[in-house]
Amino acid sequence: MSGDLPGGLARPLGGLDGVVLTGADPALPTPWPIGTAAAVALAHVGRAAARLSVLGGGQPGAVRVDVTAAATSLISFAVQRLDGQPTLRTNDGNPLVDRYRCADGRWIHLHGGFPGLADRLRAELGLGAAPTAEEVAAACAGRGSSELEDAVAVRGGAAAIVRSAPEWAAHPHGSVVRALPPTRTRTTGSTTPDRGGWAPDPVRPLAGLRVLDLTRVLAGPTCGRTLAALGADVLHVRAAHLPNVPAFVIDTGHGKRQAGCDLRDPDQAAALRAVARRAHVVVQGYRPGVMARFGLDADGLRTDGWSGTFASISCYGPDGPWAGRAGWEQLAQSASGLAELVGDGPPRLLPAAATDYTTGYLAGAAVVDAVADALGDGRGRDVEASLCQTAGWLLDAGPVCDPTAATGIGAPTLAAVDTAWGRLEHLPPAVAVDGLHVGWDRPPAPVGAGPLRWA
Repeated sequence: MSGDLPGGLARPLGGLDGVVLTGADPALPTPWPIGTAAAVALAHVGRAAARLSVLGGGQPGAVRVDVTAAATSLISFAVQRLDGQPTLRTNDGNPLVDRYRCADGRWIHLHGGFPGLADRLRAELGLGAAPTAEEVAAACAGRGSSELEDAVAVRGGAAAIVRSAPEWAAHPHGSVVRALPPTRTRTTGSTTPDRGGWAPDPVRPLAGLRVLDLTRVLAGPTCGRTLAALGADVLHVRAAHLPNVPAFVIDTGHGKRQAGCDLRDPDQAAALRAVARRAHVVVQGYRPGVMARFGLDADGLRTDGWSGTFASISCYGPDGPWAGRAGWEQLAQSASGLAELVGDGPPRLLPAAATDYTTGYLAGAAVVDAVADALGDGRGRDVEASLCQTAGWLLDAGPVCDPTAATGIGAPTLAAVDTAWGRLEHLPPAVAVDGLHVGWDRPPAPVGAGPLRWA
């Protein structure tokens, strides 16, 4: 079946033997095959889970993914309903999260979606506390795009020029990240310690596997949610003072326990490191270098004797001059060439959080494969994934769809569960494996709702 897929979409799987894909793009109106890419990433999850099941004595069957269901999962935060009402995004109408034309005619995408990022943008642009879209546009119109992009980055803010794919490939950072595969796994020299008798389950492959989830927003939390669907004991830890997007918290919280930790407090930081040392897997979703300040990066934990699987998920990737920049889904689309320049109007973004969710699926699959590999050789693994690596994978596939032929997602079938917020209707996992139970054992819970310890 791999020959039926655009470009190199089957590359992470090495082909699609044992995978049944149904449906076809475009489900959503974009020339990029985002539904097919998400389906392949989910198939990778399913096949990695099946591999682990076999190691546990199981006999799994075919991996099944529908392209329309996979495309729908890329907007799952918008599809979910809480007490019958949609869970809205917090940045709708925010003038500091939009595209503006600069003095040189280039478009720049600003992202002040969190208060700190908004403060930095306002300071750089000389704006007041509550600027209008017209005021932001006027400020950008007086600045060169490259100069503004770099100046925002120096302040620790988030912005990216809308580039074409060839421009990104020639860019000092783009050329680095475009050379990376969708995920990269490195084998460490450390030996995995006694896992306390853990072994894969034939039906719930990750049952009992302890996963520490140090992520927020979408891509990283999606990775943790994916592992929870395979039975992992996922403990999601986040500081109460950090801003979040409520719809994303609910959407990516399925199957997880929640705990709080303020890393500014040395005692709490030490407690989290103790929890991390007992994890089989740690997933972190902050910019490269952030977790290192607290000894919670891969090197810091391995220095303490930990040797499990460590996954890092970022916007711009692990290498290159932009690795430490703040980023979001929209900025990855804009910088990489996925955003479309249409006439004289603002560039048109993908109609879904395609790089966010798909990155989470790809990282989840790589983690499962790393856990399986470690059972064979007893060595730790470091997994690296980013929104821009996923964007490069989509760019390789090419804009092969006719957006005007989009079929739409219809009325997806939703599951229902009671939560602390009310009755939640949500999408179930978009991948199934014959003979395995893929699904979540607990509903989403508020940030910091439980204790900082393993069950």
